[in-house]
Amino acid sequence: MRRGFSLTELLVVVAIIAVLSAIAIPAWTTTQHMAKRAEVPSNVDAIRVAELSYHAAHDTFVAEGSWYPQALGLGADKELKAWPAADSAGGFSTIGWVPHGEVRGAYSIPVGDETTFEVQGACDVDGDGDSALYWCTESEACGWDAGDEGVF
Repeated sequence: MRRGFSLTELLVVVAIIAVLSAIAIPAWTTTQHMAKRAEVPSNVDAIRVAELSYHAAHDTFVAEGSWYPQALGLGADKELKAWPAADSAGGFSTIGWVPHGEVRGAYSIPVGDETTFEVQGACDVDGDGDSALYWCTESEACGWDAGDEGVF
């Protein structure tokens, strides 16, 4: 009476595990990128609400041309970054918006005057140099261009 598995049976099991891994790992990576990118649209929408509230009280929108928290904005990556102190966050301080905790994205308000504003948020969670960009205005809720980051 033989005991154990034959070499063929072991190779079939290894092949099945390899196929399952080839399917599961890219799906897991995509899901991880989507989760890390999820903060940006909600923060952009929250900045939009803060701008609308500020306009209701002051009859003007605020602009902040610099990217926060990192200087280059479109270089925002998967690493969490601390938001600047309340008094050093430019226009974000003016409208009273502060994110909850650290952020992966970078945020800017390149347009802001008496009649309109545009909020932008960018991130590059897969580190390939092609950032996903999210934006909104006073009349348009979040739009986005995921670059090659895939469908959000």
